[in-house]
Amino acid sequence: ANACWGFDQGVGMTYFNVKDLHGENFSDDAPGSVLEVDYYHADTLLVMSEDDIAKKVKQDLNTILGVECAAAKVVDAAIVKLPNAVNWYFPGSYADMPDSESQALSNVYFAGDLVRTRHGSWSQEKAYVTGIEASNCIRGKSLSEGVIPLAKDEPHVALGRTAVSQFRTLLGAGEKNRAPSLVDFLL
Repeated sequence: ANACWGFDQGVGMTYFNVKDLHGENFSDDAPGSVLEVDYYHADTLLVMSEDDIAKKVKQDLNTILGVECAAAKVVDAAIVKLPNAVNWYFPGSYADMPDSESQALSNVYFAGDLVRTRHGSWSQEKAYVTGIEASNCIRGKSLSEGVIPLAKDEPHVALGRTAVSQFRTLLGAGEKNRAPSLVDFLL
């Protein structure tokens, strides 16, 4: 998955190369690509016609993927519009997410992108990972069995995380969790 933003105010997108994700279902000789593009927080796009949305997707992908994509033609498109179908993430929401296994009911398990996990993935990947984790809970297996861990942060990312964590600790008077979020500065 490739998360992208910056094309429309407040609208994000993720695109997937379905052919890469499900390669075993596609012949290596099959021409073209099968892409899925998800726009989120996209209420402003709902008023567009399906043809206009397909053109917008192509234009956005041309910008992201460059010349090879720009030379390609769209031969089929399926548009699904889901008004008010956004995630409910907000600063601090992680604390209110359920774990894979219910604390209140012994036979209830949760999966989806709103489930708390230590994996570090998000969106569709997180839904997939938490589905495996819930299945592992039901079968009495280790939560992480069958889950591929994320790679370690690259050195510059690790350095950035450390710097931000230390800065938040400073802003929170020694308690990182008391520091204001970036959202507080933008409002």
